[in-house]
Amino acid sequence: MGVTVEELLQLSLPPGSVVVAGRAGLGKEVTWARSLRPRPPAFEALEGGELALLSSAQLSLLHESMTLSYVIARLSDVGVAAVAVQGEIDQAARSTADDLQIPLIQLPPEVSLLEVERAAIAVVVDKQAELQHRAAEIHRQLAQLTFEERGLQAVADRLAEICGKAVVIEDEQFRIQFVSRGPRAISLDEAVLRHDRDRIEEWVRTVPLSGAQPPVGKFPLAEPTLGRLVAPIPARDGVAGYLSVIGGWSELSELDRLAVGRGAAVCAVEVAKEAAIGEAEARVRGDLLEQLLADGAEGDQGALGKARRMGYDPTLPSLVLVFRAEYRERDAEGPLRSAERLRRQLENALRAETSRLESKSLVASRGGSVVAVVPITGSGGEKGARQLGEMMRSRVQAVLNGCSVAVGIGRPTGPGGGLATAYREAEGALRIGLRINGPSSATYFGDLGVLRLLAQVGSTEEMESFRAEMLGKLEEYDSRSGGELLKTLEAFFLCHGNLSRTAQHLSLHRNSLLYRIQRIEEIAGHDLEDPETRLSLQVALKVRQLLEAERSRGY
Repeated sequence: MGVTVEELLQLSLPPGSVVVAGRAGLGKEVTWARSLRPRPPAFEALEGGELALLSSAQLSLLHESMTLSYVIARLSDVGVAAVAVQGEIDQAARSTADDLQIPLIQLPPEVSLLEVERAAIAVVVDKQAELQHRAAEIHRQLAQLTFEERGLQAVADRLAEICGKAVVIEDEQFRIQFVSRGPRAISLDEAVLRHDRDRIEEWVRTVPLSGAQPPVGKFPLAEPTLGRLVAPIPARDGVAGYLSVIGGWSELSELDRLAVGRGAAVCAVEVAKEAAIGEAEARVRGDLLEQLLADGAEGDQGALGKARRMGYDPTLPSLVLVFRAEYRERDAEGPLRSAERLRRQLENALRAETSRLESKSLVASRGGSVVAVVPITGSGGEKGARQLGEMMRSRVQAVLNGCSVAVGIGRPTGPGGGLATAYREAEGALRIGLRINGPSSATYFGDLGVLRLLAQVGSTEEMESFRAEMLGKLEEYDSRSGGELLKTLEAFFLCHGNLSRTAQHLSLHRNSLLYRIQRIEEIAGHDLEDPETRLSLQVALKVRQLLEAERSRGY
């Protein structure tokens, strides 16, 4: 706790100083002292917490109509701790001070305001030095806990004991990870803590992040009278989480502020240590995945033995799923979360999700995606594969707040292997699914039809050329005349070339349909009776669908 107004009254203000109003605020902390100047601006920049010193006689020098009551109200707006006045104090000023709970102190007439200011600052500086010493001791105690590998829960418990308040450690998405409730029963559910989440994130974007000295901010909570001192826990590529001390708004002290900053610095070290361990484990899983996805891996006894030692049996029938996450807003990537960090979050979320399953799965990053190899049991077949993929995708997307998650699902492997083929299918399904269905979708390879072949075509230019060759004249005709020849052609293939069903589908007379078919053949120069031509046109329509989806989604 810093120097309170009451303590300053005893330690530095001259004998004969009397509190005449605003006694309810005597417990406020004083961070500095400022004297009124005879010329505007009346005070140097005020940041809150100051003892404001002024002479009532000087007010008329600033402006003849300025009243002490008005000055007290304006000083309250900027958060001064108290006002000390030399000279007459009228009843209006006293009432204002009482209403605003600003201690109003009457100084003896003969004192020098400059000397009072210096004496008050000396007491504040001495107290701040003492606070810094205590903050260093807090840092030592918390660092000792991490050295002993006691974990972040022990850090939260010790900090709550030191501050006498509740302590919460949240992850980067404000999900509660560790709690120490302290001596006061306070509701600490996520709804209460998320009250000012947007303001906290915006504040973090405006302050420099330092692992040695994390910034500390003060924010209100949803529950009235409560507030939190919060510090971001810096990570290598953003913010790993938030450390908060929670208590009554007026009870949060300067020592609490220093303790939160020191605690966040210690948490940053612990998070970095855990991240290093996690990255080492991820590299092991990634190396194993590379071995298992190599052609001929079924006979690699070294890889099979390594997988079994990790608890995973690659010879079981399995499902290979390839996931990718992206921010829903293009400009969301910033100091709080990077693309690389998002990939790691996706991997962690998938590992947590697969831990629910009966058999142990293998989850590892590969490029910008995350691969999950999930052993399957029972006879769910293709329907079960789709359901499992969508269930995992939707749950992980819910965890990664503000992000979209897409998954490509390969066909189930048989006993003994086939992971390399299933991975290529899942990767192709993801690529096509992103193009057609968007960044929040599940796509099963077995549902792609001819699009499975297009997934292997890397050149958009080649697909554009093929589309233009087969359909370009029809597109030009429809665009120029407002015709519906392309729509007719799509319906013709949808109805398997059956003219009666096609006419019914389009609500056309059979003769009108025959005319359109004739015009399609004349304009495009294709014979619809030729099987090869039919196949090419159907593929061209699929290519057109794919390219239009890409354009609409910005790919």
